[in-house]
Amino acid sequence: MTDIRLHDVELVPERTLGSSTDDAPLRGRLTFGWDLLPADHAGAPSGWLSYLNATSDREFRQLLMVCSFRPETPESKGVFRHASLGVALSTPERDVQPIARLIDPGERTRPIAGPGTGVSFTVTTGVVDVGVERPPGAGPTREEWTVRGHGASQSNPQWEFRRVKGFPLVGDHPVAALVELVPGRLNTAQVLVAAELEHRSWGIRRYRAQLAPTPHAIVLAE
Repeated sequence: MTDIRLHDVELVPERTLGSSTDDAPLRGRLTFGWDLLPADHAGAPSGWLSYLNATSDREFRQLLMVCSFRPETPESKGVFRHASLGVALSTPERDVQPIARLIDPGERTRPIAGPGTGVSFTVTTGVVDVGVERPPGAGPTREEWTVRGHGASQSNPQWEFRRVKGFPLVGDHPVAALVELVPGRLNTAQVLVAAELEHRSWGIRRYRAQLAPTPHAIVLAE
């Protein structure tokens, strides 16, 4: 079990050439949450424990984060097309910084049906099981990424989220970093979120999260 701390994020439109000056901030479409866990927490990704055993002389924390994307409503138009979550790890001293030694996921994919392939749905005890039907002669399915991580062994890991055919960018998307701490220093993580929404009449609009320092500066160690 984890104690995710949730924050509604206000998305502020970026002013670009040709964009409307009347664009208002988007509210109620994106939630960001996080929790700080022991490095060897039971829910850690497979493979992390062996890394920890090989580096037992260092101090780590697991930073779990969740971006939750909500579907469009009559009052808030536009569907999420792409989003990014960036984390800046730091200490007050510039000479040494915390490092995200491992990140999860490196890549999360979904099966995309090829030509002539259909999608089947089976409901069992309230759980929807999505399957792929391939009639004779149908094209093969392929895996396309929906979440992709960057920046392992760096101080600025980042994850990208995108919609793909048949899988809109909605719901909860958890990511995690195994952070090596700087002993005896204040270790923090600053979060930045950006998103692209596609409007039927306006086209693509870009937004950034207006993250106030106090609730969104995560203290990893003091």
